[in-house]
Amino acid sequence: MARFGLVCPIQARDVPLDRLLRELAAEVQAAERAGFDAFFFPEFHQSRGASVVSPMTVGAWLLARTERIRMGALVLAAPLHDPVRLAEETIMLDWASAGRVIIGLGSAHVPQDFALYGRPRQARQTIIDELLDVLERCFAGAPFDYHGAFFERSGQITTPPMTLPRPPLWIGAHGPRGLRRAAERADAWVCDPQRDIDHVEALADRYREAAAQAGRPAEVVLFREAWIGDSAAQCESVWTPHAMKVHRLYYNVGVYLPEFEPWVAEVADRADFTLERLAPGRFLYGAPDEVRETARDWLTRTGAGYMAVRLRHPTGPSHDDTLAAIARFGEHVIEPLSTL
Repeated sequence: MARFGLVCPIQARDVPLDRLLRELAAEVQAAERAGFDAFFFPEFHQSRGASVVSPMTVGAWLLARTERIRMGALVLAAPLHDPVRLAEETIMLDWASAGRVIIGLGSAHVPQDFALYGRPRQARQTIIDELLDVLERCFAGAPFDYHGAFFERSGQITTPPMTLPRPPLWIGAHGPRGLRRAAERADAWVCDPQRDIDHVEALADRYREAAAQAGRPAEVVLFREAWIGDSAAQCESVWTPHAMKVHRLYYNVGVYLPEFEPWVAEVADRADFTLERLAPGRFLYGAPDEVRETARDWLTRTGAGYMAVRLRHPTGPSHDDTLAAIARFGEHVIEPLSTL
């Protein structure tokens, strides 16, 4: 059975934060009615204007306004977090929501955020491995001592999670070390929205090979940009300009990589970063039938059982248009593919 999640925007340009939070509550409640399995926040800091900088806090607030839908992060900037505090927050949310929490972790990449938190960016892979070590001990509910290069901890988290042995743990990655980490230590691997579907398919095969070597099950989660409208042309009018702005930012901070996107060397200015270059295999949009069949194809090709879609971006579309797209996605994509 294919399941779908909604990735929420962490910012809305020229919208006060209190209004954005009210709109997010309405969109998450609409996603619950539409059959989405979970809602997610990415984690970024120091963006322009008011923004959601604490996914766990806002996620808890939204969980209290829903009944069934789960909450997670795609993904937390794990090296910026204290593992004991993260474990305690997760355990409290797990109990308060009756098991509706997903732990999503990534190694992070924005240099300014590492500077803000006082963490060495060059050591982020080691930090996330140690964070996972400490999390495992925290969730076990027994006394422990841990001595690492970055974390020295001794004690016991006295309340174990309600979900045993712990809430689901997903890891986002695209490099060899990250894929092995997901295969050996997580319940699912999350692809990022920058890689096209051909590369996701190849990365999913590597992840499954590593999981098989570790004797563990493999679960693939697709993170895709998406919109559903009357036609592809209509989506290109109301939605793709906003998605392109976010991906230009990704390009500017170095997330697009020559090993995956050979065309990076050909992009000399904004005019070269085009929808025609970027959209194939990354942006899921069009009329309902087109979106449904493309989603079916991508899930099948990658062997994924889960797709998390981001509909709204900081500059748009509007809240009302997003509510309508959520409902249409539920009717035309989630319901027909629920038996895939």
